[in-house]
Amino acid sequence: MKRILFFLFLPLISFGQDTNSLNELVVTDNRIETSIMESGRNVQVLTKRQISALPVQNLNDLFQHISGVDFRHRGAWGAQADVSMRGGTFDQTLILVNGIKVSDPQTGHHAMNLGIDLNSIKQIEVIKGPAASRYGLNSFSGVINIITEPAESNKLEVGGSLGQAYDSSLPNQFYGGYETKATGHFGSKKSRHFISGSRIQSTGYRANTDLSRHTLMYQSVTETNIGSFNVMGSFVSNDFGASGFYAFPIDSSSEERVNTFLTAVQHTIKKGAFKLHSKVYSRKNFDTYTLFREAPSVFQNRHRTDVEGAEVHGTYSYKYGTLGLGSEYRREAINSSNLGLWTRDNIGVFVENRSWLFQERLALNTGAYINVSSDFGTQVLPSIELNFKLSESFAFFGNVGQSFRVPTFTDLYYVGPTNIGNANLKPESSTNFELGFKLKEGAHFIQVSGFYQDAADLIDWVRDSLSQPWKPQNYEGVTLTGLEVNYELRIKQKIGNSDWTLDMARLGYTYLEMELQSQGESISRYALSNLRNQVTIQSAISLKDKLTLSLTSRYLDRPVYKSYWIADARVQYAFNTAAVWIDCTNLLNTDYVETANASMPGRWFRLGFSLTLK
Repeated sequence: MKRILFFLFLPLISFGQDTNSLNELVVTDNRIETSIMESGRNVQVLTKRQISALPVQNLNDLFQHISGVDFRHRGAWGAQADVSMRGGTFDQTLILVNGIKVSDPQTGHHAMNLGIDLNSIKQIEVIKGPAASRYGLNSFSGVINIITEPAESNKLEVGGSLGQAYDSSLPNQFYGGYETKATGHFGSKKSRHFISGSRIQSTGYRANTDLSRHTLMYQSVTETNIGSFNVMGSFVSNDFGASGFYAFPIDSSSEERVNTFLTAVQHTIKKGAFKLHSKVYSRKNFDTYTLFREAPSVFQNRHRTDVEGAEVHGTYSYKYGTLGLGSEYRREAINSSNLGLWTRDNIGVFVENRSWLFQERLALNTGAYINVSSDFGTQVLPSIELNFKLSESFAFFGNVGQSFRVPTFTDLYYVGPTNIGNANLKPESSTNFELGFKLKEGAHFIQVSGFYQDAADLIDWVRDSLSQPWKPQNYEGVTLTGLEVNYELRIKQKIGNSDWTLDMARLGYTYLEMELQSQGESISRYALSNLRNQVTIQSAISLKDKLTLSLTSRYLDRPVYKSYWIADARVQYAFNTAAVWIDCTNLLNTDYVETANASMPGRWFRLGFSLTLK
């Protein structure tokens, strides 16, 4: 245990200083790109190098290591998971892939059904707090943008792994699985492409948690005389046993099958001070939920959602700043054996201006998003962000903004044995305030912020007794107070005079206090399951860039669940074009539940390899 604690807190120990300066990371945007130090928001960026140092194999594993992100699994190996931030629910965080909205109007449970291989990720941007004036509808508590791109050189990357549970309390049955994956990067200097695919098969980690998951993704980036084209397409097939996932206690033999198709084309052109960015996209999701696997005729839901969207954004840079304008159209439809046939349209307009004042020490962003919904009328959502640099390495920031979320089709129309929708729901809304500071010194970056949210009509599923089904309702008001502290090392550091280097170090702490209007004696499903305290720690050290040891740990405390510590570890050895590794997840064999009644796996071991051919 002493060795584990030493490794967890290794970032706090003195080490040799690298002479390299800190590279500034830029947050992409539909209109105005901003560096982290100059942004008026709390933003985290996870780079390709940082991702490669973590003991993770898929996006679901990765997201649970991001400070301030509440990532809750209902199963291992990427079966099903929900993501939220700052006390919000899984429907209140907007997920983007290369700036394309992939949130599903049926339910937020499908937001992470993505076909992305970790090797194709350039960076992941986490924008905390409401961002309606920048990203539009349903970015209620935050935005996560996953950015992928083809590599600059032609190569083939293949990998595989085997995993097995190690828990004496499990029945005398083998619980394990395997994964195979490959990514090919090819093309010319002006036209780069990649295609990736993966397969995961698992018997699960307890009865009826088996998994069969297949993914395929393609992307190309082509430079032409009329601008840059970014084309993307992906497919995910995800079949899994859903014991305890949604309808406890009668769902011990339930099953869910989800197929998701995503296509998008984006175009960017720059002419002097002008920049024009346009995109069109389509997302189709097919979801079949069977309550009893051996008797599907008893209760089975079949849902199909179709989303089509188009956006146009333009910017003009002038002497004292940048002006941005944009518009979007999004059509959402569902055809469901349970919810019926519904469609709705959203038209949005963006206005944004970034000004530099006081000899470029003060950056002031003002903006607004105007949305016209066919079902919920017109909303105007303004925001103000500011960043004041006391020096090149220290800045204060703050923002004020409003956010808005429309109910999902499941919120409104679902009918089942344990859940019933409410067609009279109103949209959620909130006003949000945040203040903080950012400090960069050499290879180190610190970000601290406090925030307050005053929300109205938040949606939660409640019931008056255990014998009744869950039904959503609007709360009159909810207030949220929070604090976030983050530290990260962005450049490798030599440890003393040894051959070891500290490759990565990230520390994070999040505190949330939520107060809601009394709903009488009703039992709440989501309102009190938010994070109250979260600690994340990640470290990785290497010997001559060959042997790498990484250890991550996180502590999570919720009002309605038992608090717990989780630790994961990896040992990896790299050859010239190959690497072998062994991961241990839930190193301490902690017994815990993240959501619903889905108890999570105990200690797991995974042995794997990767090979790169150029």
